[in-house]
Amino acid sequence: MNKIYSDPIAKAESLVEGVKKQAELLAKKGITIDVGRLSAACRELESAAAVQEEAEARLKEARNAAHSKLEALKEIFAASKAPVKQNFPPEVWLSFGLQDKK
Repeated sequence: MNKIYSDPIAKAESLVEGVKKQAELLAKKGITIDVGRLSAACRELESAAAVQEEAEARLKEARNAAHSKLEALKEIFAASKAPVKQNFPPEVWLSFGLQDKK
């Protein structure tokens, strides 16, 4: 899990444990802390972070696939334009759709 999420979760969970241990002391001061709500917020953030990590993994996979296709296109394009450039003068290249200039 990303540190941006894990640190606040760890702090909140630590507070939950502390509040549970010191419940009597808090009660004497009339202080109430909703540990259930705090714990639930931790679980919700953990769940959202997991969804984000899954989405980032899928995005990375899609990005890698797209980059692979781009490299393949570049190779095919280079192989396809080479015969035109080798057999015709630069003035004719544009008629083949090649924007290259020497």
